[in-house]
Amino acid sequence: MKTAWSIAAILFSSLLFAETPTDIKAIELLLAKEQYSNAITVLQQQADYNTRPDWQQLHAQALMGLQKNSDADDLLEQALKQFPQNADLLQASAMNKFALAQQVSIFSAPGYAKDGLAQLKQAVKLMPDNNAFKFNLIGFYLQAPGIAGGDEKAGRALAAQVQSADGIDTAIAQSMILSHDDKIAEAIQALDKALQSAPHNTLLLNQKASLLRSNKQDAAALPLYQLAAAHTDKPGARHQYLYQVGRIAAHNQLESALGKEALQQVIEFYKDGEGQTGHWARLRLAQIYLAEQNAQAAAQQLQPVLALKSPSERLEKERKALDKQLKKLTKKAS
Repeated sequence: MKTAWSIAAILFSSLLFAETPTDIKAIELLLAKEQYSNAITVLQQQADYNTRPDWQQLHAQALMGLQKNSDADDLLEQALKQFPQNADLLQASAMNKFALAQQVSIFSAPGYAKDGLAQLKQAVKLMPDNNAFKFNLIGFYLQAPGIAGGDEKAGRALAAQVQSADGIDTAIAQSMILSHDDKIAEAIQALDKALQSAPHNTLLLNQKASLLRSNKQDAAALPLYQLAAAHTDKPGARHQYLYQVGRIAAHNQLESALGKEALQQVIEFYKDGEGQTGHWARLRLAQIYLAEQNAQAAAQQLQPVLALKSPSERLEKERKALDKQLKKLTKKAS
């Protein structure tokens, strides 16, 4: 299943901003708001940029956000020549190579994937107590094809090694394996056991919500995303959880007032961003207004998205579908 890999991706995103020193909080916030070009400008102005692997890692993250993965790959490879034993750089480079493997031709993809796998394994070796690294490696092993380095047996063995005193990381690893085996109910039971002692842990809440969604239980997932949004201390994560609240509300026509409030917060947070989260939030909000037969409010949300010159293929497909619905509603009302 894709659940294990999507969880690993979320963990990677959270990991990039974990335990960051106070002097880079402003850059962290720019990246969370998807203001990637602004972040790069600030980073390049740092006098100690060339001697700080953390600056260079954040620069690469900004490039990834701009979909400039090849540039990020070049930057990270150069940084690793200077800091070859930096596990965080290795982890970031590995995840970027995995992204590149999905973008390039079938002939180049296995090369990127295998190089990324080697880097991720080295990161785990350098920081054996970092379970977040292990989660990403487990996700790769379970989801990647064998020709690219996927190895289900290795993934299971690594998951069995994940231990944590509070039981949280152990439960996450167990649920990744169980969900891969399509044992969703058992995966949720493992998470519920850990949630008994850590009811506000956002990784557990997000993972359980993701599994419920994969099992077509959106209504049960919605309050978990709400709870995760309320208890995370990371602004980017909070608004991603809020987006999921709005997305579920829009798709299932439930808790519309809650969905609208959540999506409005997301739109405000990403209003100056270069990513697509804010645009998707507008589409979901328009979807709710269309269900309420509110053509004027729906049009107000759709207008900025319809004006985009180069939307992604998915965004283009969705905005066309909603624009078609809006035209039908407007014609019906006239």
